[in-house]
Amino acid sequence: MGDLPFTRKQLVMISGGFSIVIVLMGIWAYFATHQYLTIAYDASIYKSVVLYQGTESSSEKTIAPTKTVVEKKIESGKTYHLSKGSYYLIASGDGVSTNMQGILLKDRVARTLDYELSDKRLAELSKSEKSNIDSAIHTHNRSISTIYNIASETVTEKGDWAIAALVFKGSATDLNRDTQKVILQKKNNHWQVACAIQISISKYECPQAPQAVLERADTIDIRTQTPLMPGYTIYESRDLEGADVDTDEPTPRRTTK
Repeated sequence: MGDLPFTRKQLVMISGGFSIVIVLMGIWAYFATHQYLTIAYDASIYKSVVLYQGTESSSEKTIAPTKTVVEKKIESGKTYHLSKGSYYLIASGDGVSTNMQGILLKDRVARTLDYELSDKRLAELSKSEKSNIDSAIHTHNRSISTIYNIASETVTEKGDWAIAALVFKGSATDLNRDTQKVILQKKNNHWQVACAIQISISKYECPQAPQAVLERADTIDIRTQTPLMPGYTIYESRDLEGADVDTDEPTPRRTTK
């Protein structure tokens, strides 16, 4: 029998080398097709955080959930090593809106979940905090109650901002007062008027307030009592003498009450 081109020892070494290469290729292939996902959230807010397989998509905005549960309970701050692809996260809790979002796992993803209070919870807070909000407004200006009624007290955001309207108490003929807007912020568990009380409040007058709060405050007339001025009909025009004019007729006519 002729001499073998390799000794037994050499064959073992070559075989071992091939095995190492195959293992390394397998490890590389695994890591090339997987990525890390870390979700952080306030566990006192969200009681259930579930990760589903998502529908295939190139954008997180168009990912929809499937029925396949990938992780029944995502732990806050824990890193998961998952196959690259589309996922859908659903986080829920008491008193907060359900947080639903698509996740496109191509690179490492670390995400912190924000939260919004539910409409029901905000309505409950608006009712329970009404007297405290009124008290803060009176403390800010003790003469307010002689001129205005406080209306539409509404808690917003995470329960730390509120808006209200000051509706003029004047007579039917006194139209020189407009509804004033109030923005309040809760600090150290106490409500405080956050910026100057005005007909319209912008980011320039109240830079610390969230934009959504400013927008709600500036449209609060819609939610206050109608008409805004006692005895004033907003659906009819008035002529120069103060009489109502029926604008639905081809030739407007004056009407008397």
